[in-house]
Amino acid sequence: MSTKSINDVEPVEPDIPVEPEEPEKPVFKIPLRENALTTLEAVKVFMGIDLETEDPQRDAALSQLINAASAWLETTLGRKLGRRDYRERYTAPGTQRLVLEQYPIRKIAKITDTDNDVELDGYYWDDDGHIGVVYREDGWTYHGHIGGLARDYIAPRRYLLVEYTAGYILPKDATDEEPSDFPADLEAVLWNMIAQQWSIMDHDAAGLAAFSISDVSWTFDKEISGTWQSVISAYRRW
Repeated sequence: MSTKSINDVEPVEPDIPVEPEEPEKPVFKIPLRENALTTLEAVKVFMGIDLETEDPQRDAALSQLINAASAWLETTLGRKLGRRDYRERYTAPGTQRLVLEQYPIRKIAKITDTDNDVELDGYYWDDDGHIGVVYREDGWTYHGHIGGLARDYIAPRRYLLVEYTAGYILPKDATDEEPSDFPADLEAVLWNMIAQQWSIMDHDAAGLAAFSISDVSWTFDKEISGTWQSVISAYRRW
């Protein structure tokens, strides 16, 4: 029977505290809204940002700017820009041209005379659909409420029900079969706005008096660029 000497005892290693692993930082991702008028990739290319470089915080901030700038532009133009369906009532003007609220017109499902429950025909928008005009050779007969001693029409009736599709195919919604037809000059205005604001955030430069993403306001401390203004004016609903 063998016995172990003191020299044969295995040394006991002291416990080494294990440092807790740092929790992973949350990945920020701000989705583009339905009315976003450009894409994150297009903005990064314009600003010279490498598309292969990952920076979730930067991309989230740029997405917020895209959403805010898009909302500002739609508000300034006074109309929606993305393609969607509408069902709206109109007062007939008594002329041959009916102007719809949204454009460019892509398709008209039907126009109904709700006073007589009749679906109208004989109209087309090939010539001026890009500015929302529907032309009808027989005209859009005015209907109104009669009143006063002279029994004149004193208030119009919104008896025309127009069901139609209008708006551009936005860059984020484009496919090989349906490429984007959103005006390139309008999209370039957005790129410049976003790049300017990014420069302010990065370098504390001058140019904007106030900017709020949550309130979707964009206030310039000087006159807006003449080039931008001329582009915006060309698409504004007057």
